[in-house]
Amino acid sequence: MIHVHLDCFFKRGLLEAAYVVAVVSLRQLGIEGVVEFLVDTGASRTTISDKDAIRLGIDYFKLEKLPGGTLGIGGNVDTYVAKGSEVSFKTRDKKYHVEKLDKLYVLRHERVDDNIKRIPSVLGRDVLNKYLFVYDRRKEKAAITDERQIT
Repeated sequence: MIHVHLDCFFKRGLLEAAYVVAVVSLRQLGIEGVVEFLVDTGASRTTISDKDAIRLGIDYFKLEKLPGGTLGIGGNVDTYVAKGSEVSFKTRDKKYHVEKLDKLYVLRHERVDDNIKRIPSVLGRDVLNKYLFVYDRRKEKAAITDERQIT
């Protein structure tokens, strides 16, 4: 049986938390690029932030606009949907694990200032609910896995 084990890393600073790096493929737009995701158990869905959308060259007008947008701590923000996307993670054993997402959400704030650029892309429960997420800040360990425990 092949196990999924994705080691996370910690970032220092204002949004100190566990992060994981993945290659995002938005087939609908012919875009592929590396994105650093904040592992967010409070987020219901995986979402690309404005800064990553800009860096990847996402054309919002080629995506479906989500009615009502996304409601978060900072209020409501326009949100677009990229259908049939993939997020590929490098596992502990150096292989790739691909998560196919029916919908990948992309934020679009009206004004992208320095505060908005601090908002990270997030890996949400649409992916995390399939796995065990172990977070031990004292030992500097965090992992997303289908194993029973991390070592």
